[in-house]
Amino acid sequence: MRLQPFNWLRLFLIGLAVLGAMGHDVSGAAEGEGSSTVQRPFIVFDATLYKNKPSFSDYPVLRPITVLYEWPLFLTDQSSAALPSAQRVRSAVKNLSEASDLVVLDIERWPLKGDAQAVKTSVGKLLMVLSWIKQEMPSAKIGTYGTVPLPDYWRAIRGRTNADFQAWQRDNDRLDELLPSMDALYPSIYTFYSDRQGWVTYAIAQIEEARRKANGKPVYAFLWPQYHESNYLIGLKPIEPDYWELQLNTVSQYADGVVIWGGWGKHEPEPWNEDAPWWQVTKRFMNRIDGVAPSVPSGLKAQ
Repeated sequence: MRLQPFNWLRLFLIGLAVLGAMGHDVSGAAEGEGSSTVQRPFIVFDATLYKNKPSFSDYPVLRPITVLYEWPLFLTDQSSAALPSAQRVRSAVKNLSEASDLVVLDIERWPLKGDAQAVKTSVGKLLMVLSWIKQEMPSAKIGTYGTVPLPDYWRAIRGRTNADFQAWQRDNDRLDELLPSMDALYPSIYTFYSDRQGWVTYAIAQIEEARRKANGKPVYAFLWPQYHESNYLIGLKPIEPDYWELQLNTVSQYADGVVIWGGWGKHEPEPWNEDAPWWQVTKRFMNRIDGVAPSVPSGLKAQ
């Protein structure tokens, strides 16, 4: 989730979530190893960046969320390995709206896998930034985007008995020092391929791994209604409506909520489209989850 700077204050304002949340007990939340799963109302967060969005006032409960992106924190010519200054972080936090007490830090420039010392250094930097945010905004509920667990499609889909899967878990274990500073976990389960069974396996593995590390804290998964840009054939194309519905239904079964991201075009927000198929599906989904969470279609399962 990388953005190019244009006017960071404006982006903070449009990046606040205003999507309604309809409550129900999460009936299918899976418990990971060593975790305790707490049943919570399923929440839908809007982290999209579209311009001219409606107020969403038709929804009885609005749940805002704020994503704090990395580029207002760093100087343009600053080394990617450097820490931002405490002053810049504090200034950025002061400009966040008080409409939300949930803040998701999105810094993706520091390595979190590979060399052990490099990972340890990155964890220390993230902890420092998180502490500055908390000092400036003591009431904030803080998390980090796509860190614990690491988004790793090919290892996550291997299954618990596979050596690559277990190596992925060990890589996640190296990030344990972050957990006491996080009030919720935000796994990224974006769509890389059109393989729906593969996506379901990946998503459940990511969410269950987040459960394993969360120690009872809520798990809110990031979704994007477009294919990930890393796929050169279908990247940035809209996800098919029935595929998007499958994704929402899957997340509702395993996580405590979904954070919907998107709406960023070429260096600026895209215009809101009320008739967009993903939005029509999302509205139907929100109307349904006031009762029992929708089931994952029977033909698709975790492997």
